[in-house]
Amino acid sequence: MIKKIAVTGGVHGNELTGAYVVKKWEPPKFSDIEVTKILANPKAFKACRRYIDYDLNRSFHKEALNLDSHIYEYERAKVLNGRLKSFDFLIDLHTTTANLGATIVLSSTDEISTAVAKSAAVKSGAKIIRWLSNEEGAFINSVTDHSVTIEVGPVCQGVLDPTIYQRSLDVLNAVLETIESKNFVNSGPVECYEIFGYVDYPRDVHGELEGMIHPELIGRDFSPIEKGEEIFLGFDSKSIRYDGDRAYALFINEAAYYEKSIAFCLARKITI
Repeated sequence: MIKKIAVTGGVHGNELTGAYVVKKWEPPKFSDIEVTKILANPKAFKACRRYIDYDLNRSFHKEALNLDSHIYEYERAKVLNGRLKSFDFLIDLHTTTANLGATIVLSSTDEISTAVAKSAAVKSGAKIIRWLSNEEGAFINSVTDHSVTIEVGPVCQGVLDPTIYQRSLDVLNAVLETIESKNFVNSGPVECYEIFGYVDYPRDVHGELEGMIHPELIGRDFSPIEKGEEIFLGFDSKSIRYDGDRAYALFINEAAYYEKSIAFCLARKITI
């Protein structure tokens, strides 16, 4: 039974939509569900930076939580970990510079999270992405047993866009209404994009970029890419082609992923 829901925004301090939702939005009143808003990374939000020392959304693995560290996000993760453990469900709000539209991201395969995501996606028209693990560290979603992430774009970092803000609220309210209805466990099969790999930008031996996303690929999130398709354009104006198996491209040209060596994610389309 879901009785306590946490809504977190500003895990990344320059994603202003989620931060301002938790600062300004008034949650609906439910008779038997308590909704609590939390500004996750207030220091990074104040500085309008993604993070101060390290990505907070990769700071919830056991090593970080047990480490006595000078890293601000590791210490903040400890605070959030202690606070969020008392909640039954977490809704984490994010935005992206990629052309994803409205999406609900699943970080686990647990039955309740999956059922809520499916029902809310049908209700709101959002797509579902499943991103189960990351070698950098654990997401904030790992703190609670059940959770979803709402990711909406495209919007620039450090910018508020009213359309993106309202679309985020639409999906958020759909998730809350789904949980409040208690009927989500009956949702049928729904399409999902499951991330299984990453493609880096072309680089030289020193790690310097040697090209950028090809103009034919820009903005084509959720589109299939085939072997031989142009995916990068070198600074010498020569095209670089995809050499893998057919897949779907997500988070294409996401600004925050340049430092992570991710030009785009590879996904397969499944039914959940």
